[in-house]
Amino acid sequence: MEPKDTTVEATEESVVESASLPVTTPEETNPVVSSSDSTSSVAAPTTEVATPHLTNDIWKQVTQLWEQYFGEGKKSNLTLAISIVAAIPLLIAISTFLELLNKLPLLPSVFELVGFGYSVWFVYRYLLLANTRKELIDGISSWKHKVFG
Repeated sequence: MEPKDTTVEATEESVVESASLPVTTPEETNPVVSSSDSTSSVAAPTTEVATPHLTNDIWKQVTQLWEQYFGEGKKSNLTLAISIVAAIPLLIAISTFLELLNKLPLLPSVFELVGFGYSVWFVYRYLLLANTRKELIDGISSWKHKVFG
């Protein structure tokens, strides 16, 4: 076995040779350099140069997808996206307001009483007699016909 070169010149030559080779994978770009001299260190080449190019490609893909879905002449998609984004804070605000109302001492009991009263009225109005049940079924059928065609 031949002894390995451990001089600074030998490590510089190996780094220059590895830098001139085409870079394919991160494992191949990081040569292992063994040196007995603790004062000299050789930094392994990094792949940071490819990062801006990769980011630029991703940004181009995102902008292309954005134009495909929300581009010129596609206002309904844009309106839908804006509506969904605007609905999130609105739902949070409504939830907070309802929690506040629920914490008031008298209101939860009043809301339960109103709900119970409406349920009693609905049963009396639509479910007790046969002709009012038919009226309810006809109303539901006409609504289904309007909505679904």
